[in-house]
Amino acid sequence: MNVACSTCGRKFRPQRSTARFCGPRCRVAAKRTRDRGTPVATAALGCPTGKNRKIVTLRRNPLKLDPRIVPDPKWPGTYRIKQPDGSLSDMANLTRCRDGLRSFDEAADTFST
Repeated sequence: MNVACSTCGRKFRPQRSTARFCGPRCRVAAKRTRDRGTPVATAALGCPTGKNRKIVTLRRNPLKLDPRIVPDPKWPGTYRIKQPDGSLSDMANLTRCRDGLRSFDEAADTFST
């Protein structure tokens, strides 16, 4: 018994009676289009053997960084904290940089009162 994939329309032999997709790529692509609010039938999705080989990826909005956090130019995904004197801290991930700034701000509030 062959069934048509709900995403790409390709015929495949399901291993289960409830299978709707020909593989994980079509299943994930369908979920991503549902998350965007686009009907699955109108999206050109990537199936390994399909005619429309367009990979669906989610695009994130650009990060909203504190002006004191600077991305490291040599190592993508790492950041540095710009000190008040203009020097840069050691490299860290974004979460650690934000946490460091938060602790600096809390310490400044403690000493200012």
